[in-house]
Amino acid sequence: MMRFLIFFALISVVFLTPGPVKAASSSDTEVDKEQGVGQQVSYIVLGIISYSRWPENLAPAKACIVGTARYEQALLNQNINRNSYTWHSYPEGDYWDLSSCDILYIGSLPSSEQYSLLSEISSKPVLSIVEDSPRCDGGSLICLNLIEKGVSFQVNLDAVARSGIRIHPQVLKLGRELEPTR
Repeated sequence: MMRFLIFFALISVVFLTPGPVKAASSSDTEVDKEQGVGQQVSYIVLGIISYSRWPENLAPAKACIVGTARYEQALLNQNINRNSYTWHSYPEGDYWDLSSCDILYIGSLPSSEQYSLLSEISSKPVLSIVEDSPRCDGGSLICLNLIEKGVSFQVNLDAVARSGIRIHPQVLKLGRELEPTR
């Protein structure tokens, strides 16, 4: 319960803290803002992974990034933490070795490729996260929404049920409660 409270506090800070403020040129401010969003994405992804349980209590070992991910570097920087998994980046079109991925982070891809990847892992214990999918209707378990105010996420409950991965109920609720207004 204490871990969830810490995760909830981190997520709350991410959503309620405005971006970095400093007197600088507009390009410096844009870079700072982009780094801040990357850090938010990293915290949210790390939190979701830490509150997910794979079948037979196996810890995830390999996290894969495919497509053009805006916040790839923020995720790769997680490799310095003592996680049970390591992030690997796959160049666009080079997806032949994704069968050992326990976590799949999908950046920008043509919709046919994204659909093919998600169909391939459907019904397998793979935590799939799509970087920017406001409708969350493509079959991914988690869909990040990159909006002006920050980052939020949605959960595709049907995909979660098919995957066999258990995600803490409070994280599921948080994902729905933090749905951006349209």
